[in-house]
Amino acid sequence: MFTTQRSESVNAFFDWYINSMTCPEQFLHQYDNALQHKVELECETDFASLNKVIPCNSQFAIERQFQAEYTHAKFNEVQADFKGKMNCVVNNFFVDGHTYRFNVIEESFRDGRTNHSNWVVLFDR
Repeated sequence: MFTTQRSESVNAFFDWYINSMTCPEQFLHQYDNALQHKVELECETDFASLNKVIPCNSQFAIERQFQAEYTHAKFNEVQADFKGKMNCVVNNFFVDGHTYRFNVIEESFRDGRTNHSNWVVLFDR
């Protein structure tokens, strides 16, 4: 995170608990309340992740591994990326020294029609 993002995140977190009129004693009490609330939310999220399973969209072992290890929020992010790559097929690849060139075809469906997009992916080790 950038410094400004961290600052904005901290400000947003404390906005519910303190304001410019908060005295030092109230600040300490509200700070403790804020941290306790954050811990409770994390515990609830962990509990939900342990007691509910988001189904996999594929039969790939790597998706099941993400499902077992990640929280629901992170698994949803990974799953969205994974879905986008499931419709891609590497047509062929070439090696030129340290550079690999992959020709990728992506199949998508829009308005009842199948569309194909061709991509060139370069990888320089």
